[in-house]
Amino acid sequence: MKRLMVLAVALLMLSCGCQQKTESRLPRPSATPSQRGTMSRMGASVTGCLSGSDSVKVFLKVSRVIDGDTFEGRLDNDGNPGVNPWAQQLTKIVVRINGIDAPERGQFYGDVATLHLQWLISGKAVGLKLKQKDMYGRWIATTYQDGADIGAEMLKEGLAWHYKEVDGNPRYAQLEAEAKLAGLGLWCDDRAVPPWEWRRMSKYERDAYR
Repeated sequence: MKRLMVLAVALLMLSCGCQQKTESRLPRPSATPSQRGTMSRMGASVTGCLSGSDSVKVFLKVSRVIDGDTFEGRLDNDGNPGVNPWAQQLTKIVVRINGIDAPERGQFYGDVATLHLQWLISGKAVGLKLKQKDMYGRWIATTYQDGADIGAEMLKEGLAWHYKEVDGNPRYAQLEAEAKLAGLGLWCDDRAVPPWEWRRMSKYERDAYR
């Protein structure tokens, strides 16, 4: 009887060992068929979707306003239904509003301009008419929210300069002139310095305008 029991245990152990070896030889399934390398390709594919002519419209959900003319966000699935939702979550896009230059942070009316842009677009979906990328990797784009041209809105309130060096929009030039004539926003100070000049100033020169 003892011999039979020992034999039965030995056979059971042998069977388990064979099963484990067989299972170890089976190919382990990957998480998804194309998961390897997908994460690294997503950012590139979304950036590729953005590339195009000035007439291309892309929709973005604004997640953060950086200053009075720059913000960041992620692709909005409702506006861009063909965009992979995983890519949407992974890809952060920084946008600089085309045609305007708002006061820098620390500059007179810089904080006011930032707060106003936050009020206009923060947490909202905006439409972008893309132009190009700048030297910092930001997308230059005319920006719309619910049909309103955000660059025009900033100029209208006297919270940005028309960046004539890179943009010849006559409407923008007119809006800047009207705000200046009315003394709105930054135009209430005769010493208002354009941001492109402010950026070239030393700390001591800037202190004279604070």
